[in-house]
Amino acid sequence: MTSRVLPPEEWPKLVGTEADTLWPHLDPDNTQVIVVEDGDRIVGTWTAVRLVHAECVWVDPDYRGSFGVVKRLLRGMQRAARQWGARTVLTGSLTDQVSAFITSLGGQALPGEHFVIPVEQICQQR
Repeated sequence: MTSRVLPPEEWPKLVGTEADTLWPHLDPDNTQVIVVEDGDRIVGTWTAVRLVHAECVWVDPDYRGSFGVVKRLLRGMQRAARQWGARTVLTGSLTDQVSAFITSLGGQALPGEHFVIPVEQICQQR
């Protein structure tokens, strides 16, 4: 078995893997797809994506339902993401209402649960 970073021109080989629905949306300048191969067969993948991850959106209860606050937050986030050269923003949702709003902006739900792993712990054996 060998491992390598899969170049963007080979990303279509990811069809049938967990990255199947994700890779078409990725920016090659900010993504590394690590693959393990057995001969010509991909037997493992893990995708490292450098991206803008927006969290902790909050609106004062007295101002919820006011599109003025949301519009200003959206414009500010768009400016921040553009300053960093991002093509996409990753965010989370805790309510069906927020999920519907994100979807109306063209957002797509990602499968599974998401976690934060300290880099120092990645290769720690338990």
